[in-house]
Amino acid sequence: MNRSLPEAFRAAACGLQHALRTQRNFRIQCAAAGAALLAGLLLEVPASEVALLALACGLVLAMELVNTAVEALVDGLWPQRSEVARWVKDTSAAAVVVAATVAVAVGALILAPPLLTRLGMGSGWVRPVVAAGGAGLAAAAAAWQFAHRRRAAVEDRPKAVVE
Repeated sequence: MNRSLPEAFRAAACGLQHALRTQRNFRIQCAAAGAALLAGLLLEVPASEVALLALACGLVLAMELVNTAVEALVDGLWPQRSEVARWVKDTSAAAVVVAATVAVAVGALILAPPLLTRLGMGSGWVRPVVAAGGAGLAAAAAAWQFAHRRRAAVEDRPKAVVE
């Protein structure tokens, strides 16, 4: 279907409106993004860092919209319980969690130092703690993946649906 540009923007606006009306997590993420960007402006962080915050927030919101679409599509294709449907929805939700985790780290790295400085607290510890936390989470995820690789390969792999 070839839509005109105005029609395509109207369709996108309808999708955004639907998500805002029906998806609690999307509304929460919009509020968090607005708060983070407002904090960046109020704390007078450099424009390049506000841009990074905006990109991180935008990534989370975009992933949530994709997740909403994937869940609706999967529910329409598999109205009955299905292991494949569960796997697809879980993986789509995991993408949102990864994006949100990265956005929180970006927000902490950008906003914590000026906020702590304004509060009269030292902020030199923020970057090393966030970096160590991220490295720790990555190491834990790798260890879990290694320990459960065999079980996951056999038990959690989606089964082909033949009808």
